[in-house]
Amino acid sequence: MFSQWKDGEEIGCVKCRAGIKLERNNGNFRVSTPQPIEEIAEALPIDTGAASEVVVEPILIVDDDALARKMVEDATAKNNFSTLTAKNGTEGLNLIETKQISLVVVDLHLKNPKDPQAVMDGEEFLQRLADLKKDIPAIVTTGRDLIDDIILEPKWYNLNVKAFIQKGSPFWADGLIVKIKEILKKD
Repeated sequence: MFSQWKDGEEIGCVKCRAGIKLERNNGNFRVSTPQPIEEIAEALPIDTGAASEVVVEPILIVDDDALARKMVEDATAKNNFSTLTAKNGTEGLNLIETKQISLVVVDLHLKNPKDPQAVMDGEEFLQRLADLKKDIPAIVTTGRDLIDDIILEPKWYNLNVKAFIQKGSPFWADGLIVKIKEILKKD
């Protein structure tokens, strides 16, 4: 995939326009940015496209990856959904306690050693949500290829998980929007 670029070459990210430096390392490429990707993603405005009136369907996005949060936030805004975001499960649960939420999109692997509040993964977050007796449907996202293995486990039904989306494909956010519309019954 990266074979067309030279070692040390700087390219621009299609999504955030940040400069990305590629460095060859034993046949692989190391990708780096001039500043942390979280800072780049947080500085970007929400891309609403040509969206008109926003439908008040607050969707909570819980993901430790700032770029993934930004992609989902942009995709939902383009489809007239309002969103709230949290970078860890603790923030997400705090928002659920204070806001009306219609759907949760949560990453399966939320634990981030750089964030002292990231003490739970996506499954633990969903269990705590279930313990709160809130009947909020959830979509689980993951960057791993484990979806086929985990999707059939009955515990996900008990945690009100309605869909699984594998991140990584250039079109995963589009697939997520389709699932959000199905769950919330929106055209």
